[in-house]
Amino acid sequence: MRSKDTTVGNKAAFTQFFEKEKTVEFVRCKLTDMQGNLREVTVTKEQLSGTGITSVDGSSVFGKIIPPTESDMVLVPDTSTLFMVPWSQDTAQVICDIFFPPKKEGEELEPYAGCSRGALKRAMKGMEKIVKKHYPGKTITKVKALFAPELEFLLLPKEYDIAHIHTDSGLRNDHYFIPPADQANKALKIITQHLGVVGLKREKWHTEVATGQYEIGIGHGKVLRIADGTITAKDIIRTVAGQNGLKASFIPKFNRHVNGSGMHTHMNISAIIDDAEVNLFYDPKKPDGLSELGRKFIAGLLKYAREITSLTNSLPISYKRLVPGAEAPTRISWDWLNRTALCRGHSRGTTKVRVEYRAPDPMCNPYLAFSALLLAGLAGIEENLKLSPPDKRNLYHDNDGVAELPGSLTEALLLTNSSKMLRKGMGDFIIDTLFTLGMEECRVYNQAVTDWDIENYL
Repeated sequence: MRSKDTTVGNKAAFTQFFEKEKTVEFVRCKLTDMQGNLREVTVTKEQLSGTGITSVDGSSVFGKIIPPTESDMVLVPDTSTLFMVPWSQDTAQVICDIFFPPKKEGEELEPYAGCSRGALKRAMKGMEKIVKKHYPGKTITKVKALFAPELEFLLLPKEYDIAHIHTDSGLRNDHYFIPPADQANKALKIITQHLGVVGLKREKWHTEVATGQYEIGIGHGKVLRIADGTITAKDIIRTVAGQNGLKASFIPKFNRHVNGSGMHTHMNISAIIDDAEVNLFYDPKKPDGLSELGRKFIAGLLKYAREITSLTNSLPISYKRLVPGAEAPTRISWDWLNRTALCRGHSRGTTKVRVEYRAPDPMCNPYLAFSALLLAGLAGIEENLKLSPPDKRNLYHDNDGVAELPGSLTEALLLTNSSKMLRKGMGDFIIDTLFTLGMEECRVYNQAVTDWDIENYL
């Protein structure tokens, strides 16, 4: 496969940007590794405007999965993600796709199969074809998957003993919507301002349920842009926290007595039909407004929930959040506004109708998590799945006959590894690699001796 993507490496866009932002001297070229960790290399604007490409040692970024004999790769900036670093007058930032270097001058670049941003692009590729089949005889163009994550995280004073937060008996689930402390409030205002600088929507923030826990939104938009925005927002949150005497963390579970941090993700699909953009999840003829396409999408999420969980919840500790009664779902079900369900319908009966998937946590790789969610929903449309009736029970306590999400990362990885749907949509390389990396993480995690182990078993 050769890249013909015209959105990357656009020299004219760099030139225009530098003409507008005359103080720029440096550009931070960002990428994520397979597990969603942010990486970057900084180049001068002369380097970038000259070639639009910089190199990276793939074996150092991606570890043993890339042999050092084949480790040279190139980063190709996507100029649609080019913005100023909010806290610097001389530095811009851009998100990159990962390619192998050309074998000869002028040859098109071959995408690296382990580029998670590329995986999301592949997941998007067949979407229009699948949707068009659902509307025979209609003229449909510009099909878009629209996502909106809710980022939950901790903001704690630097003097707080964060290494022992798991034993802090003073934490409570009584923090929701209380006014934030002055220090955190100042940081949250700056974070929101910075989100606007990098092209994201400035939305509300609020305190979350657990002590020291907050939530912020980054808007509702095209899935690739929102995945880019998720890693950018996390970088901004961490940086601003440090600049304001705070420590930020996205750990999914930090104390057994309080709620963990999630990343509930809202989804719908839109398209241009007969020259008008419409929400394809909406049908005014349905009593609840949820279209047949929307129903099939949710049915796909439910059918493949167990197979995609290692991507939406990618750490061993993620599964200490996925427990009943703590604002995180464990039962594979759907309903309108039911917080105990895995999938919640929103904006019932309106043109904004959508689905919220409540399992993900903010330590996932957003490119791979969003890819998995999109592929599962599209599979539901392609397979013409029928959505079960809403389950209105409190599923924390009344869940007979309802399947559960995996109870550990090991179980989740085994399900992902055997998923034909994910292998078809993401490719064998990513699935095989995630399985290898994840199982090694589980091995190390299972060998760790914790305070709880010593207290209870010594």
